Amino acid sequence: MYYLNKVVGAVTNPLLLVILCATVGGAFAVRGRRWLGVTLIGCAVFWLWLCATPIMTLLVGVPLECEFLDCGRVPKVENFPAADAIVLLGGGMRADPNFSPYGEMSAHADRVWQAARLYKAGKSPKIISTGVSPQDATLPLLMDFGVAKDVALFFEARNTEEEAKVVEKLGYTKILLVTSAWHTKRARFMFEKYAPSIEVVCAPADFESMYNVKNCTIADMFMPDVSTLGLNTATLHEWIGIVGYKIFR
Repeated sequence: MYYLNKVVGAVTNPLLLVILCATVGGAFAVRGRRWLGVTLIGCAVFWLWLCATPIMTLLVGVPLECEFLDCGRVPKVENFPAADAIVLLGGGMRADPNFSPYGEMSAHADRVWQAARLYKAGKSPKIISTGVSPQDATLPLLMDFGVAKDVALFFEARNTEEEAKVVEKLGYTKILLVTSAWHTKRARFMFEKYAPSIEVVCAPADFESMYNVKNCTIADMFMPDVSTLGLNTATLHEWIGIVGYKIFR
């Protein structure tokens, strides 16, 4: 399933689809099928524009995040219940110990700070961090946030399915699940599927889609932006993952 996810994610990437569609359209135009070629190129340009605007964020990103708000606001960590462990999903950090002694924060690194907030608020005595090389990537930042070294456990996992399976084996009955808000819906689904013995309480960070549209004017909604394209690509991937796993469950 891991490799199937990678293949599906690649072929449904909006930027790749636009390049392929424009290339095929150009080939048709050169070979004399001008109307079909121009139509394909036009569709490619329209899709690229749409995927790079807050309009798409409103359609595919906001629905992923809004259910995790509390009366329209990001919940305070004090309002979450206590749990056996805080499960911090990978993806917010990356590291190369041969290059730097510090983890490199991505746009989703707020999830690490969220795990530290929950720990410091007394919600759990343990943080379970997953992902690729999580000890090298995440531990230094957790320690910078005041989390003791022996509080965190680290497990390698390539995707959310593997993360759920790893946590299922640890014997916890209740966890606080920390990931980016736009990823939380699929993450919860994966834990319900692959870790059914665990009660999952979602405690997301990174409400990027909500922030992206919150203060947009009507004119802003139609303006394409590179960072918005990246965000919308990620949220489209989430919907494809949710639908795909429901089909193959």
